[in-house]
Amino acid sequence: MPLPRKKDAGSSGAPVLNLLSARVMLTDVEEYTEPRTVTRKADGRSFTFDPAFNCTVEIVDDGADGSNDGVKFFESFKYKQDKDGKWFNQANSKLGALTEVVKPGYFDDDTIPELDASDLEGFEMLCRVKPKKNPSTGAVTGSTIDWETMQPLPNKAKAAAATAAVEVEEDKDFGDIPF
Repeated sequence: MPLPRKKDAGSSGAPVLNLLSARVMLTDVEEYTEPRTVTRKADGRSFTFDPAFNCTVEIVDDGADGSNDGVKFFESFKYKQDKDGKWFNQANSKLGALTEVVKPGYFDDDTIPELDASDLEGFEMLCRVKPKKNPSTGAVTGSTIDWETMQPLPNKAKAAAATAAVEVEEDKDFGDIPF
């Protein structure tokens, strides 16, 4: 007799989302600038985490039917470590991409102040949210932001001005055509 099937529902209880273009908001932002060790209460096992910005991501608009609006998950934007053991915000990384969205031109302009938790608290952006996989096992453990898709919210004033300019141009080009 064959054994029954059982689908792994995931042990973390974190939501598994796959949203192509979601509007998200970062909340409960905490910055850790040094590695930190955390001990799990259940079994006393210790883990060391790299410096990072940790936050809750809330789906403001799932870009679809709204069934995932309000869903929250945990996200981490990690600093990178150089060969000398110093931690830094690297361009072309998840944290670097977030920094460029929050502070455009950050890596090219030394006058732009460092990114801190207050810059991220309540910050909204557009991005893809995809299932997060354990790199060792491939098991889906929740959701994560696809860092290559992060972009600022469109500026509504610029978009409205561009639309108005196109309409004026069309009136010039086609205004004299009799109907």
